[in-house]
Amino acid sequence: MKRHLFLTGPIGCGKSTILRHALGLVRLHRAGGFLTVRRRHADGRPANFVLMDPAGKEKQIFLDLSTLEPMVNMNVFSQLGTALLDQANEHPFVILDEIGGMELLCPEFMEALDRLLSSDVPILGVIKGEGPASAMISRLGLTEEYEEAATSLRNRLTLDAQTAIYHVDQYGPKALLALAERWVKEYLHD
Repeated sequence: MKRHLFLTGPIGCGKSTILRHALGLVRLHRAGGFLTVRRRHADGRPANFVLMDPAGKEKQIFLDLSTLEPMVNMNVFSQLGTALLDQANEHPFVILDEIGGMELLCPEFMEALDRLLSSDVPILGVIKGEGPASAMISRLGLTEEYEEAATSLRNRLTLDAQTAIYHVDQYGPKALLALAERWVKEYLHD
């Protein structure tokens, strides 16, 4: 089994749920990396997106959707996101839930991600699919620079001999949960 395992697929298909279920709360708190959490209003509309460490101790809003125009705080990625990636080597494994969004436009974050992907630390993650990425591009008015960065990241992961990417719509949640559980058993040794 490859050292880095990423799931991709449509928004809301269960990618993050699969990873969290395979890891369990105790293992999740031992992870380096980060989680992206979508918070909703009482009526179900998205309110904001938060970047946080897997233990939930540090968290910051990077996208606020409660205003007329979405408000993006890229400092969250250049500071907290970069710090979480740089500290990830201190953990037995890393969770990246999820990558492939607006953080790709943050040079400091991308340099830290590159260092992490080049390390020997096992990574379990979610990568934003091309469809969800396109929706985000139009909603936030992101440029071609974003599209190029997203394509570059997907290509890097696809060509990396230590990385496997699985599409939820190809394999289904049960099969991917079994795969993620197999990855946990192989790399976490507990």
